[in-house]
Amino acid sequence: MKLVFFGTAEFARESLDALLRARFEPALVVTPPPRRRRRGAAPEPTPVEFRAADAGIEIFRVEEVNHPESLARLRAVSAQLFVVAEFGQILSEALLAIPRAGAINVHASLLPRHRGATPVSAAILAGDRETGVTIQRVVKRLDAGPMLSQRAVTIGGEEDAGELFARLARLGGELLVEVVGAFAAGRPPVDVAQEEAQATVCRRFQPTDSVLDWSMSAPALALRARALSPKPGMHTHLLRDPPLALGVRGCRAVGGAGPPGEVVAVTQEYLDVGTGEGLLRLLEVLPAGRRLMSAGEFVNGWQVKRGERFGAAG
Repeated sequence: MKLVFFGTAEFARESLDALLRARFEPALVVTPPPRRRRRGAAPEPTPVEFRAADAGIEIFRVEEVNHPESLARLRAVSAQLFVVAEFGQILSEALLAIPRAGAINVHASLLPRHRGATPVSAAILAGDRETGVTIQRVVKRLDAGPMLSQRAVTIGGEEDAGELFARLARLGGELLVEVVGAFAAGRPPVDVAQEEAQATVCRRFQPTDSVLDWSMSAPALALRARALSPKPGMHTHLLRDPPLALGVRGCRAVGGAGPPGEVVAVTQEYLDVGTGEGLLRLLEVLPAGRRLMSAGEFVNGWQVKRGERFGAAG
């Protein structure tokens, strides 16, 4: 079956890798042009481009996939099916009309819950006990197309977004191979309409979402830290002169009380900090310009004392 694969980052790379292992090699891989991943660095190809190049697949770098020249290039392939995973662009009706069998998408949630760009973090932030992967038909509306297959997994009690993302990426690849195999055999899965009344939409995170608000409860902060780890992460400052910018990675809510942002306990294993309700136990931190370190390393390196405070600088 002749495929075109659309994808960008790690989640999509896992889907492409699964297709290649199953010998469903795309005729063309569509991906954005190289980008600078950090200031001053040279532009780098996407993870999907790296994998496609390694497999010797033709690559189409495209800034605007719905441009008439892009449509002409895609029509020339004469593909039967388009496969989309973490691509980041809305496909136009003209583009979706090109493949004879349509276009399918790998989405990291149990649709219709958590449509949108951040479904893995959204599931953790919502306190969901389970999430999963859905293979759906692509329509012009965001993640609203009929579902072809779906598989659920339980979210671990301490699992962060990075860990859950990696599990779902592998699961997405496995499920995609099953669905593409069904199309190739001439027996595509039955379309199942989504229940619109149950749909939720998650948004992209803004810089302000990463600011650690010590007036929130410790359980809410611990949940938020899991949902935003490893990127964009939660950030605060140790209020010294000058303030020290600090990323908070490993943490958990514990019993006790203290003024929001104040260090109430210091050990070689953790720092307990007051919140609006309960204490937030810091286990791993990332001082600005330094490596990720344990709370004990941070305490020893910066001589952190009880009574010091965390909060917004300035």
